[in-house]
Amino acid sequence: MRAIRFEIEGVLNSFRVPFFKNYHKSFLAPPKTTIIGMLCNISLKSQKEFYEILNNDLIEVSVVIEEIKGKAKDLWSYKIFEKKNRGKSIVRRDKLFIPKYSIYLKIADEKLFDEIFENLKSPKNIPSLGLDDEIVIIKNIEVIELVENDSKRVDSVFLNDTKEYKVFIKDTSKAVELPTSYLTPIKFEAFKNNKRVPKTKVKELFQVEAINCEIEIECESFLDKKYNKRIVFY
Repeated sequence: MRAIRFEIEGVLNSFRVPFFKNYHKSFLAPPKTTIIGMLCNISLKSQKEFYEILNNDLIEVSVVIEEIKGKAKDLWSYKIFEKKNRGKSIVRRDKLFIPKYSIYLKIADEKLFDEIFENLKSPKNIPSLGLDDEIVIIKNIEVIELVENDSKRVDSVFLNDTKEYKVFIKDTSKAVELPTSYLTPIKFEAFKNNKRVPKTKVKELFQVEAINCEIEIECESFLDKKYNKRIVFY
């Protein structure tokens, strides 16, 4: 199966877990909505096109966490519509220090495949994951062939509902983050009859992510022979 593979590296990035409001806890890896948002941004696509791509699974993604060199926290000041505290409030945010990811894209439509590939090589806008100041470097963009994974073990982030899985640590001499899962929205209703309406969730699943771990689970997965990565698309 043909897919696009590229690498992303940031400096300080944060991917807020929904439902954490006063404290912005971060996923270890960017959710699908964030990745599709970046792809639409560098392709100068509209908000309507973003939701069409997301809700119709025109682009499926897979993310492998290659490295996170550390974690930090910052305080973020923002305006509120109240007079107390001079109309300002502060929230604490998780920040990931120099996160590196391998990202795979599965795109059935040939025209969209070629468009995204070209815009990854020559972005039409500054690439960022999340907020505008969370700029990232996109590198090592290539078209690869994936084969079916004959093992139940995977290296990538995946979405889960009720499936059970087993965890195996890859290298005990390196830092380990055992799997965590947080409920994340993956589809929204934002347009009706081509008119913008208030955004509402229509589907959400648990994003399962880990560092320096293999996870054994029953699901469709693929193997990248060149980099020896076993991945799940979602």
